[in-house]
Amino acid sequence: MFLPIPSPIRKLLKILRGGVSPVIIFISIMLGFTFGLIPGFSGLHAVLIALVFLLNVHLGMFLLSAALGKALCFAAAPVLYHIGMAAQGYLSGLLKFLATIPIIGITDFNRYAVVGGLIAGPVIGVVVGLFMAWSVISFRRTLLKVEEGSDKFKKWYSNRWIYILDRILVGKRTKDAKSLFTAKTKIIRKAGVVFAVILLVIFGGAFHYLKDTRIKEYAAVKLTQLNGAEVNLETLKLSILNGEASISGIQVTDANNPENNQIAVENISADASVYDLTLGKVVLDKVRLSDVQFGQKRQTPGKVIETKAEEPQVFDPCEYKVAVEDISKLDKYFENAKAVKEWLKKARQWLPDPNDKEGGAPAEKAPIKYLDYLIARADVPTSARFLAKNVLLEKVGIKSPVFGSSNISMENLNDAPSATALPINLKVKSNDTPLEMNITFDYSSGKKVPKVTGNFTKLDLSKLQSNLSSGAGLSFTSGLASGQFNGLITSESIDLTVDLEIQNMQASSQGDGILGLGGQTTSEAFKILKDLKTTIKIVGPTTEPRLVFDTHGLQDSIKQALVKAGKDRLAEEIDKQVEKQLGDKVPGELKDVIKEPKDLIKGIGGLLGGKKEENK
Repeated sequence: MFLPIPSPIRKLLKILRGGVSPVIIFISIMLGFTFGLIPGFSGLHAVLIALVFLLNVHLGMFLLSAALGKALCFAAAPVLYHIGMAAQGYLSGLLKFLATIPIIGITDFNRYAVVGGLIAGPVIGVVVGLFMAWSVISFRRTLLKVEEGSDKFKKWYSNRWIYILDRILVGKRTKDAKSLFTAKTKIIRKAGVVFAVILLVIFGGAFHYLKDTRIKEYAAVKLTQLNGAEVNLETLKLSILNGEASISGIQVTDANNPENNQIAVENISADASVYDLTLGKVVLDKVRLSDVQFGQKRQTPGKVIETKAEEPQVFDPCEYKVAVEDISKLDKYFENAKAVKEWLKKARQWLPDPNDKEGGAPAEKAPIKYLDYLIARADVPTSARFLAKNVLLEKVGIKSPVFGSSNISMENLNDAPSATALPINLKVKSNDTPLEMNITFDYSSGKKVPKVTGNFTKLDLSKLQSNLSSGAGLSFTSGLASGQFNGLITSESIDLTVDLEIQNMQASSQGDGILGLGGQTTSEAFKILKDLKTTIKIVGPTTEPRLVFDTHGLQDSIKQALVKAGKDRLAEEIDKQVEKQLGDKVPGELKDVIKEPKDLIKGIGGLLGGKKEENK
């Protein structure tokens, strides 16, 4: 009974005297070490596996090399970390190029160990592969020399029983040693093309399902962080084949009332960029939302992220360069000021954070645990993994008489606006009123806090009246307001300047009027004042903004209106007195002169010897 030869030795002997080409041995070992030394599993690994099936690679040598490479990856994690750290500075252009190649681009080239493995893997693979190829060639040359130089060995080696024993113990061998050097090397495996295609389909299918789960989890985590409370996504599907994307069952928990949803969307459909999907990014276009609901009851209360209680921010007028006497709180003018503040409190979580490091290089942290060397990332600016180019929400019910049912469109929504440097546009068009509003957060400058610009047209003041408090001083029955605004809006503060223009205004005094003029005087002024241009500033903490009026400008406008009202009243009074006192006793021409105060004064001045105007 023969003692079995250990499998590793048997495989090695088979390679040494078998028909495996030294070139194939070299390629197998190089690919194996590259596969093993790159940590994790990424697009690079998928490409390497496809190459294994496409090329005539020796599977056993590849797997053995990959196992040795993986063991070396864990053993030399700090070395890979430092190699990757050094390469990030010198090979950044190459890494950016690799990130643009489909499938390969899914790899996270910001991880030091990945870059280190990408460099060390081929180098070690080449060294070991060349050594093994040289060893095989040397062994085969020795075998050929012995076979050709000894007829006795040749006769013994070709013995039938020796051949059978050799086949049992080691495996199939070539006809003679000379054929080891004369056989042609086939680099491409014909059947490997089919296997590679099948493998890519399998990888695509696995990626199709895994990516949906990973992206859904990523999106849910990101949205939860932004919202400050749990965000649920029932399903998320992305198809690489036809570039379609859909999300259903979206629930955004209200952080202030976890039993309700702040917003719920039944379904979102969109066109997805196939190229970007192969890079591990989600770029959507023509996004459509259906069945959007607000304040809906949740089946179970959503989890709220615990945050430290924020101390009320102190409002300093000097910070905004405004006069104290021009400042007013929202409560004075708006009946629903509390609701407005609550809405601002919710909205601030989605506004730019001036303290956020997004878009800039995060602070690099040195690895603490041993395995941290394999996951440490380079301190490079954050890049966007999600971008929605066009989003349309139709017939959204906004709880405000100013808007009502509205269509909302958004452009360039993404998870790293400073990095993408694209303007984020928001447009709201009411279906119930003539109001249209446009807002742009301009990130094109690359700054963390973008400049905000926008405009609105045809704001119906009669619709706005229901939101105004009794202390506003005015009651509007008609009028359309339009304007432009610009400034800054962040999660901490607001500093907006609004240039307002009102046309066809009809307003009367409410309460004590405005600017300390009293109710009657205010009403008199606004009987005449139909059109008005003024500037209003909105400044202060985001959750407690103040209104700053152009008091002097308003006073001048009202003063001019009062002067005109006084002149009209004087003319009316003179007209009444002339008719009452003179009646038909004087000619009509004289009455007209008397009714015009200016002409009357000029005439009297002439009679008294006043200066006459020179003819020009």
